[in-house]
Amino acid sequence: MIITRFAPSPTGNLHIGGARTALFNYLYAKHCNGKFLLRFEDTDAERSKEEYAVQIRESLRWIGINWDNEDIPYQSKRLHIYESYKNHLLEKGLAYHKDGAIFLKGKDNVEDFVIWRSDGMPIFHFTVVIDDHEMNVNCIIRGVDHLTNTDKHKIIYDYLGFPKPEWFHIPLIVDENNKPLSKRRDDASVTFYQEKEYLPEAVMNYLARLGWGHENQEIFSEQELISMFDVHKVSKNPAKIDLKKLNWLNAQYISKAEPSFFTKYSKYQNIQKAVDHATRSEICKECMKKLQAKAFSLEELNGLLAPFVNDFLADENLLNEHKVFILSLLPQIKKTLENIPQDKWTEHEIDEKLSQLVENNSITFKDIAMPLREIMTGQKKSLGIGEILFYLGRKTVLSRLHIL
Repeated sequence: MIITRFAPSPTGNLHIGGARTALFNYLYAKHCNGKFLLRFEDTDAERSKEEYAVQIRESLRWIGINWDNEDIPYQSKRLHIYESYKNHLLEKGLAYHKDGAIFLKGKDNVEDFVIWRSDGMPIFHFTVVIDDHEMNVNCIIRGVDHLTNTDKHKIIYDYLGFPKPEWFHIPLIVDENNKPLSKRRDDASVTFYQEKEYLPEAVMNYLARLGWGHENQEIFSEQELISMFDVHKVSKNPAKIDLKKLNWLNAQYISKAEPSFFTKYSKYQNIQKAVDHATRSEICKECMKKLQAKAFSLEELNGLLAPFVNDFLADENLLNEHKVFILSLLPQIKKTLENIPQDKWTEHEIDEKLSQLVENNSITFKDIAMPLREIMTGQKKSLGIGEILFYLGRKTVLSRLHIL
């Protein structure tokens, strides 16, 4: 059975690179019907905090990465275990004291190196090997920045008589200038994406595509990722962060979602009103789906839905901006729309009648569509004017026009 792990240090919020490493370990384990384990490497007592461990767990769960071990090991609680292995190496003459520290004898062109600091704490190279062995980890997927550690780890495996795992080193995530992504950037932390309320499904998809792909496919469900992901096919080239791609993916997930998907986002009142309407009316559901296709984010979708689920009255600034239009064309538009009976109130009929009005006045359709859209919705970005008027409904449209 393939057993992978993710072993972050709880010294800060979860980095996007760490999240991708966790995801690759998770996907490969599930692809192989194996297990994915979590542990915390917290031997840096000064910097390690439980609040960061909590945040890391929450961020992993938010993305959709769940681990298989109920009890999560903390290295700080396993010092007695490392102590016994250290003593074993000293007794066999494979390690020795020097300057208050303990060194392991090197081999195969690897010089002697420290495994136990003079302050009485074990070194990462030592603890990681012991933990992986005791957790039965046999497949290690980690960043290429750990590649130089591997020779030291192999020596520890040999000296302790442990079977070696298989190592895979994945490329780093780089910024727009092809430099390693700085931890100081806001978008380097998973909390950035949580606070911006990206859909976690889109974030998982985005992270999976940072260094891996399958043919020309861009959008993957979690089950598709599990089915297709192969760590052997991860690119060896650095993966460049690309928020435009994430925004596009987020829009795709919003566009394709059924109304019931949005019920968990209760803070967005317009979305919740639209979901309620959509459950009772196919026309409302159709309107919502079309507006979903226009939105890149939940916040934008919430705004686009506002004039369709709430009363709306154009403000004075908007009326002044379109004063000429209101004086010259609005009376004709009112009359044209009033002459469309309820049983003929369709998008096609509305567009046809407005097109006749445009032709009679020797203007373009844009000349009436743009200002009428803003007067009806208060927005420059929305649906086509025929769609807007149809979905608002005859009664609402005429009511809003007669107030002007």
